[in-house]
Amino acid sequence: MRPFHSHILALACLAAAPVAGLRAQSPADRAALESLRDSLLGTRDSLPLLNLERRMIAQAKADRNDVVLHLRLGFVSLRLGEIAGHSHYDDAASEFQWAIDLQPQWPYAWYGMGLAEYGVGDSQVSIVAGLATMLGKDALSRSAMAFARSAEVDPSFGRGLVELANTALRQRVNIKLGVALDALRRSASTAASENPDVLLARGRIEREAGDVDSALVALRHYLRVGQDSALALLELGRTELVAGRPGGEAHYYEGAARDDSTAVAEYRRDIAVIAADSSLDAFDATHGQARAAFLRDFWVTRDDADLQPRGARLAEHYRRIAYARRNFFLTSLSRHYDIVERYRSGSRDYDDRGIIYIRHGKPTDRASYHSPSVEANESWRYARADGDLIFHFIAREDVQDYKLVESVFDILGFSSAVNAQNGDSTALNAQVQDLLLSREQLSPIYGRLQRVGAASEVRFQNDERQVGRESIRRGTTTDSYELEFAKSLIAKAEVLGVGHDSGSSLLQVTYAIPGTSLDPVQIERGSLYVIRLRVAVFDSTNHLVATLDTTRRVVSARPVPPNENLVGRVALKVPAGTLQYRMAIQSGADVGSVLPRDTVRVVPVSSPSPVLSDLVLGSRRVPAVWHPAPGDTVFFNPLRTFKTGEQMELYYEMAGVSPGADYTTQVAVKRGKGGGGFFRKLFGGGGSALSIKFQEHATAPTASVTRTLSLAKLKPGDYTLEVTITDAAGRSDRRSEPFEVVQ
Repeated sequence: MRPFHSHILALACLAAAPVAGLRAQSPADRAALESLRDSLLGTRDSLPLLNLERRMIAQAKADRNDVVLHLRLGFVSLRLGEIAGHSHYDDAASEFQWAIDLQPQWPYAWYGMGLAEYGVGDSQVSIVAGLATMLGKDALSRSAMAFARSAEVDPSFGRGLVELANTALRQRVNIKLGVALDALRRSASTAASENPDVLLARGRIEREAGDVDSALVALRHYLRVGQDSALALLELGRTELVAGRPGGEAHYYEGAARDDSTAVAEYRRDIAVIAADSSLDAFDATHGQARAAFLRDFWVTRDDADLQPRGARLAEHYRRIAYARRNFFLTSLSRHYDIVERYRSGSRDYDDRGIIYIRHGKPTDRASYHSPSVEANESWRYARADGDLIFHFIAREDVQDYKLVESVFDILGFSSAVNAQNGDSTALNAQVQDLLLSREQLSPIYGRLQRVGAASEVRFQNDERQVGRESIRRGTTTDSYELEFAKSLIAKAEVLGVGHDSGSSLLQVTYAIPGTSLDPVQIERGSLYVIRLRVAVFDSTNHLVATLDTTRRVVSARPVPPNENLVGRVALKVPAGTLQYRMAIQSGADVGSVLPRDTVRVVPVSSPSPVLSDLVLGSRRVPAVWHPAPGDTVFFNPLRTFKTGEQMELYYEMAGVSPGADYTTQVAVKRGKGGGGFFRKLFGGGGSALSIKFQEHATAPTASVTRTLSLAKLKPGDYTLEVTITDAAGRSDRRSEPFEVVQ
C-alpha cells in the first residue's frame, strides 16, 4: 500500500473530528464540511481514500446516529465515485439518505443527495431510461428535487441554490425551472442575496424564465460583488442582446477582452455552433483586446455579408440560441442514425432543426405530413436570393430528435426511398402522392413530381435529392441572416466596374424600378419616392472592401407611370481585382428585394498588358448619367433594353497599351446572349449581326472611349455586344454585355 500523503492525514483528522450533532449545521461546522470537500478534491489516489472509508464505516457502525459522520462518509464516497468507480455513488446516496432520515432539516444532507443522484445516473437500457425520464425519475430530476429540498429547508444555503439552478438549466425534460426560480427568489431576503454564485444563478434562471428585468438586476449585482467580471459582462450582454436592450453589444465585447478562462470557454461555445474549425483555431490564438477584435470582425463580417446594420447578427445569434433551447433541445444524449441520415452534427445540445435554425434563423415556410405509418417529419424552406434552401427532417426513434435527410422520399424509409428512386413506387403511390402534396408549397418540383410521367420520374427524383443534398451542404457549413421584406420589389440593377476617382477604381451601380412596383407618398410638391440602396463588396478572400448604404429621395410632379421606370445611379470606390458583391433595393418602409450575389472584374489604373473595363451600354432616353470629367457624359441603361432603330451609347476604358503604340479594336454585335451554338451556325462568322474593326493609336497609358452605335439594322431579339482590343504583340482582352432590342 502506498503511504498516506499529508492531505490524506488531514482528511483523517477532519473525518474524526468530534462535532455535536445539533451544531453540525452551524457556520463553523459547515466550514469544516467544506474544508473536507476541498481536501477531497485534491486527492487523486483511491487507495488511501478506500482505507479512510473503511475506518469511517467502522466508526459509523459504532455510532449509527452521528449525522455529521454520515455526511462526511457520503462526501468521501462521492469522491471515490469520481475516481474509483460508479458503485461508490450508490454508497454515497445511502449515507446521505441516512443523514436525511436523522436530520431532514439539514441542507447539507439534501445537497449531498443531489450530487449522489447525479452520479448514480440513469439506466444504460435506453427504454428504461426513457421511461424514467417521462416519469420524472431520471438522474437530473432526482438531483434537482434534492437540491430544491436543500434550499427549502435553508433558503440561505448558497450551494444548494446554485446546484439547483445549474441542474434546472441542464434538464431537457421535466425541467424544474419554476422550482429553481421560487427557491432563488426566496433567498433574496437571506444572506445568500450577496453570494456572487447565487446572483449569477438567479440571473440565468430569471432570463430563462423570461423575466429580463429581474435577470438584469441580479447580473448587475453580480458584476458589482463577484470576481468573474468577464463572465458577468458576457451574461449581461447575452441577456440584453436577446431582449433587444441597449448596452448588450458593449458588454459582450468588454467581457471578451478579459482573460478569464471560464468566460473564454463560454464565448467559444457560443460561436462554435456556426464557426468553422479555422475560425475556432484563430479564436483560440487570441488574448485580451485581440480576442474582442476577433469577435467584432467575426460578427461585423456577417452583418456586411447579409447587408444588415452593424450589431444585428450578434443579437440575432443569441435570439436564435434562446429559441433553439426552448424548441430543439435534445432530450437524450444517445443518438442513433439510420442509413438515410447522412449528416452528423456532433451536437450534444440541439437536434438538426436546432443546428439549421441557429445558422439560418426562422424558415420562410414549413410543411409536415401526418400518417399512422409515417414517422414524425418536417420540411423547411428558406427563400434566398442565391437559391432557396430546402431541408427535410425526420424523427425515427425519438420524437424529440429530428435528423436531416436528403430527400422527402427518405421520410418513408430507406427501402421505400430506393423503390421510389427506381421508379417502383406503385404500392406506395397514394402515400407518395400525399407526401408530395404536403410539400407542394415549398418548391415547384413537388408539383411536377406529382404529374410527371414514368419516363421522367427518376430524373426529377434525382433532381429533388440533389437540391436536398446541396441544401444540407450549404446549410450546415454556412450561416445567414437574409434581409426580409413584407412585399417583394420588382427591380433591375446593373453593376459595372468602370471609372476612376483619385486613383481608386469605381463600381457603378444603376437600378430601374417599374412604376407598378412603386408606392409614392403624396406631398405638396408631388410624389415622393424613398429608395434605399445597400451594397457590400468583397475581395477574393471574402474580406469586405467597400460598402454602401444610401437613401435617395426623389420627388416627381406626377407618379411614375406603370410602363415607365424610376432609375438611379451611385458609385463607390473599390480596389482593382475580381470582386463579389451583394445588393438590396428597398422602396418605402417594407418593400424590397435582395439580388443574387454576383462577380465583377475591376481593372487597375495601369496594366502591363491590354485590359478593358466593363462595357456601359447606355441610352439617351434613360435619365441615369455620369460625368467622369467636365463636358463628358456617360449614359447608362440598367434595363439593357433598346428600341428598334435606337442608338446605343457605348462607353469603356482601357489600359495597358503603351503611348505611341498601335492596337486593334473590334466591336461586334452577336445574335443571342453569348452568341455561338445555333446562332453561330445560322448567321456564320460567330453569329455576328454587326461587326466593326479598326486600327487605333494609343496616346496615353489609359483611355476613355465613347462610341455611338446604330441599332437600326437589328431586329427585335437578344444580342451580345463584344469589344476586343489587341496590341501589336498579339496580346488581347475581350469584354461582352448582353442586351435586348424591342419594338
